[in-house]
Amino acid sequence: MINKKNKFFYVIMALAAAVGVFASGCSGDVNNDAAAGADNGGSGGRNYWNSTADDGNAAANVTSGTNIKVSYSDFDENVQGDSSVCTIVFDGNSAAVTGNGAEVVKGDCTQVKITSGGTYSIAGETENGQIYVEAGENQVHLILNGVSLHCEKSAPIYVNNGKKTVVTLADGKENTLTDGKNYEYSVEEKDETTGEIKGEPNAAFFSKKALTINGTGTLKVMSNFNNGIGCKDELKIINGNIDVTAVNNAIRGNDCVVIKAGAIKAESTSGDGIKSTKEDNAEKGYIYIEGGVVNVTAYEDALQAVTLLAVTGGEVSLSAGDDGMHCDNTLAIGGGKVKITKSYEGIEATVINITGGKTYVKASDDGLNGTVGSNSSSDERFGGGFGGGFGGGGGMQYQSKCQVNISGGYLYVDAGGDGLDSNGDLTITGGTAVVNGPTNSGNGALDANGTISANGGFLVAVGSSGMAEYPAGTSTQNVIVITLPQAQQAGTIVRIVDENGADLLTFAPAKSYNSVVFSSPDIKSGSTYTAYVGGEYSGGENVDGLMASGSYAGGTSGGNVKVSQILSTIGSGGGGMGGPGGMGGPGGMGGPGGRPDKKPGKW
Repeated sequence: MINKKNKFFYVIMALAAAVGVFASGCSGDVNNDAAAGADNGGSGGRNYWNSTADDGNAAANVTSGTNIKVSYSDFDENVQGDSSVCTIVFDGNSAAVTGNGAEVVKGDCTQVKITSGGTYSIAGETENGQIYVEAGENQVHLILNGVSLHCEKSAPIYVNNGKKTVVTLADGKENTLTDGKNYEYSVEEKDETTGEIKGEPNAAFFSKKALTINGTGTLKVMSNFNNGIGCKDELKIINGNIDVTAVNNAIRGNDCVVIKAGAIKAESTSGDGIKSTKEDNAEKGYIYIEGGVVNVTAYEDALQAVTLLAVTGGEVSLSAGDDGMHCDNTLAIGGGKVKITKSYEGIEATVINITGGKTYVKASDDGLNGTVGSNSSSDERFGGGFGGGFGGGGGMQYQSKCQVNISGGYLYVDAGGDGLDSNGDLTITGGTAVVNGPTNSGNGALDANGTISANGGFLVAVGSSGMAEYPAGTSTQNVIVITLPQAQQAGTIVRIVDENGADLLTFAPAKSYNSVVFSSPDIKSGSTYTAYVGGEYSGGENVDGLMASGSYAGGTSGGNVKVSQILSTIGSGGGGMGGPGGMGGPGGMGGPGGRPDKKPGKW
């Protein structure tokens, strides 16, 4: 996608561009000789689409090219605390302290003030109480040992000072933190422009310094005022069963949010789910999910970061009113399982790297979007304009820093807008990408303002043909493009077999389509391939519409092609590539289709 605000303009122009001459052929950049190809045909692609593992070095892959280093200290992982423990027990409107380093301060609420480093075990229940940490440069270890804290006008746990605070959720214990709808800030600031009053604390669990949560117990945070868990430094979740509901951001770590393990549920009713906001520091402002089970439901973005948003393991389930995953810079998935069940745009960042894992994306607009937004910079140039039909688009504004790279893992996309979109280049070198793209003519299953390259891996991308784009002839892996004169209903099988009847692709798209882009190592130079549409498939495997090891019958053949170039076409296509764009404006309309090299097929 280009820019959300300009989407309507591009859709109108795209609809105009989609009126083309239906003919078979290739555009002028497809003179490259075909690749040799592999000899693994007959699997229906199973050799590729069943592979979901990363390369075993996910952590290094996702942080490559960044200044991010994630580590855990002994204190981060300590669940025992010191041998000397101060015990704090809340009981209604009072609290009892046994040991050194803490005192009860009676005011509007029952506050227990911790002033020294050490270990503190906290239990009991209060309807208006607070743990307040003011420990200088000392390390504080809080063990939540079955405590229920409600604080009406402030944060139930407020860490104002302390070198680092580790909170251990004691095994088998349930802990609850809730707040009221209005706070009395300890530190207050006024926005000079808007006059809005902001301050600290602004979360039910608030820390100004580094905060780590570990242990195997349970923590439930319900914020009625603002954020759920808020940390102005680095926030690490080593383990624990954590359930956060907040009216604004559920979990926010200014310097970073790191999740190593545990079960984390985060829900935001008007903000983001999990976010890190530190700007202008290449070593901070990141989210790193190494493991655990993470479930996020957010009014806006489910996951939002500045420098890096990385997943190397675990299971991540996201539902968002805006982006499922958003990062201003690099977003990387190197392992684990990511499932975005609802989003406007599924995955959005300047650079998107998929190197491993298994990723599912459901988006009402773009599935993956490599973009820096509408801001221009010195490395941008204006490309060609709107190519109609089979020819695809010449591109709008090219932004070289925008890159979408797929080199491993398994990626499944269901997008109402563009399936895989980059304002720069889109490069596939490995892994599996299955794209159910748009049904309207204003978008394409594949879209790049730069170059689309198929240099490896298994790719099937289906959608409408009005703005369909396809890999460049400079790719190093063969591509077959099928364009149908009429849209096929969702679930209608498209099948590609070689001259011996071996099955390279049998796929039932989730939505209607009349454009298919297929690339696989199994497409060999000199071989002839036949495409079928319709029919039935019985037995065997069916994973996300990809089928193998079964029986096929009843389809209609739409013709065949002998592979002699990187790009081979079957069916009827539209206009050629758009002409070059003028400075500051869109390029020209797509030209007529290429010279037919054979009669149109039965489609």
